[in-house]
Amino acid sequence: MMKVKSIKIMINRKLIRSLNLFWLFTLSVKVVVAQRIKNDSIVPNSAIRSANYLRPIEIEPHPFILPIAKASVRGSYPMELSYSKTTHIIFPSKIQDFDAGSDVVIATVPEKLLNVLRVKSDTKGFAGETNMTVFTEDGGLFSFLIRYNENPAVFNINISNNMAADGQATTSMGIGQSSNNSPNVYVMEEGNYLEESLKASSLEVLVRKDYIRQVGARKSDLNILLRGIFLDENNVLYLKLDMKNKSLMPYQIDFIKVFVRDKNHIRRMAAQEKEISVLMDYPVSITHLNGLQSLEKVIAIPYSTLSDGKILEIEIYEKAGGRHLKFHLGNDILIKAKRL
Repeated sequence: MMKVKSIKIMINRKLIRSLNLFWLFTLSVKVVVAQRIKNDSIVPNSAIRSANYLRPIEIEPHPFILPIAKASVRGSYPMELSYSKTTHIIFPSKIQDFDAGSDVVIATVPEKLLNVLRVKSDTKGFAGETNMTVFTEDGGLFSFLIRYNENPAVFNINISNNMAADGQATTSMGIGQSSNNSPNVYVMEEGNYLEESLKASSLEVLVRKDYIRQVGARKSDLNILLRGIFLDENNVLYLKLDMKNKSLMPYQIDFIKVFVRDKNHIRRMAAQEKEISVLMDYPVSITHLNGLQSLEKVIAIPYSTLSDGKILEIEIYEKAGGRHLKFHLGNDILIKAKRL
């Protein structure tokens, strides 16, 4: 009988010891959890005890966050869009790209008016606010904050007429302008190019003395001649062009393209070609030649040497016309480039 009793006592002791260890482990877990909740939470401990309470987490500020200076911030234009009415925005130069924050915004560029954006809402009465950003050929970046209004007060906006007001407002707020008056960096496959640097170099090329003769093209009393090739320290190549309209018919430049192509290729056989990005066509705003008028243009492209059997081809297209001009340059001409 004594033996059975002693066995029971030993079992009870082991059970009590196990229970004590369990409660100690449970208490330590509770302490750790409570400490973690205390550290992460922005509410008092009494509120945390509620089982149904959804506590917010406090995020510690990162010690290496850089400030965004006011001068680097670009303002936005307010705009109201309608489902049944179209708003037209006229920009200072050709639209290169645009992006909307939501698919409720429909934006299109007319085929013959490349600096005009047609905008309307795809959803009737959409709630809240969205945005739209437009990039133009002269380096402009224009931001819009958009809300819905079935009957907007404004349907037509000419951004060029808003430049003075932009300057006054941004100066008073101490932020950067939304227009193209602030310097922009073009980031392209070939490298990064500062817009202001391209403009300054193009302006210098215009005043440089002509030294190349008899290289160009002619079509329907419209002549284009290469007058000089210049290379700057950023390896940008500048082609100085002289255009003359010897007819009475006006000429409107639609766009200019540059290609690297095979010098000789068999007809009906696909010729290998690579389009070269035109970094700048200067002056940007002048694309029209009246009858019996001349115009000097500078085309800036990334510099690259031509391999054997390749040529650099420059193409200038007339807007809504057929007087397209085309001429090519070989290495024998390109090596005549002068330093800026």
